[in-house]
Amino acid sequence: MSYMNLIITALRALTKNKMRSALTSIGIIIGISSVIVMIGMGNSARVEVRERIFTYGANAMSVSSEPRWTGKWFSDSDIVELKKNYYQIEKISPYLKDKHSIARYKNRTLNTVVEGVNDEYFDIKGKKVELGRLLIPNDITTTAKVGVIGTTAHKELFGNRNPIGEQILLEGIPLTIVGVLEFTGESFGGRDFDNVILIPYSTYNIRLRNRRVFDEIYIKVKDEQSMDEVEDIVIRYMRSKFSIPDGVKAKFTVSTSKDKLKMANDISNALAILLAGIASISLFVGGVGIMNIMLVSVTERTREIGIRMAIGAKKKDIMLQFLIESVSLSMAGGIIGIILGLSIYGLIVYFVKWPFIFTLSSLLVSVMFATAVGIFFGYYPSKKAAELKPIEALKYE
Repeated sequence: MSYMNLIITALRALTKNKMRSALTSIGIIIGISSVIVMIGMGNSARVEVRERIFTYGANAMSVSSEPRWTGKWFSDSDIVELKKNYYQIEKISPYLKDKHSIARYKNRTLNTVVEGVNDEYFDIKGKKVELGRLLIPNDITTTAKVGVIGTTAHKELFGNRNPIGEQILLEGIPLTIVGVLEFTGESFGGRDFDNVILIPYSTYNIRLRNRRVFDEIYIKVKDEQSMDEVEDIVIRYMRSKFSIPDGVKAKFTVSTSKDKLKMANDISNALAILLAGIASISLFVGGVGIMNIMLVSVTERTREIGIRMAIGAKKKDIMLQFLIESVSLSMAGGIIGIILGLSIYGLIVYFVKWPFIFTLSSLLVSVMFATAVGIFFGYYPSKKAAELKPIEALKYE
């Protein structure tokens, strides 16, 4: 028999039992759609994680001390010395934060996060202004009572009103709004990055806390290749400042965007492996279903096999016919699974507002999986059919 005749014969055999063929393919449909969804969600999660990590700042690092152990804080002299002596440092900013500050505007009240920064902080974090302006050097030197707010703070305090030039009370201190930041979003932990008010760190210290020190610094490096070098520079500087000998545990922390990205990627990869394992189980169950139905089909068509052999069909022809049936079931399930998987993946990313990322490689992997399952689980029934003896097959009732 020619290959075309084998394919036609196999397809005719499948269409005779449409319902059984459809039910047999369900396992493959579920398995392949799971693979598509898992691959897509993994790719989307990586992009989303990278974007969320870079809200921390691309090529950025933070340095935080532990004054309760060292008895020492950062001061303006540290900012000046680090930027002056190390050309690899492009931007540097003090950083202070109060997670539970109360802001009031007329009859509206908001529990918000207040951050004390300088004018370079916005470049470090990649923040841009939607309305008004960002902080400027003069705001820092004059301890100006001005602030830049996030979109959540804008909505909660002012609604649809333009807040530029309006005054709010922050911990009882009047503050003029000079800018509104672009939308950032939430962290995976649920923190709202837009519920924030950024003010000059000098204003934060002197007018809110009555001090002139801080315990955290943000740094932007000129390029990604300099990250490790600057990290070493900062560690040496900190050990010298806090008089910590080499080999003694540091009482400060240096955290980089690269560290955070690596940690997030490690978590994403572990989840991807776990989800791929779950999808593989679905494919295995679907393959077992195909093998079971093909074995039933061989038993039901024993007399037909005997007749084909009697009129000249070879073992290879019989084996190929049943193998084609198995692969056809698997491929049909694979195609439906791809369509279903893409649809489910599209709906998920639409509702969670993640990017839709579909690559040709995921399609090829799914097709290869479907074909491989059909061949692997169809081989034994096909071999069993091919090894039937014609005389015994013809006698079978």
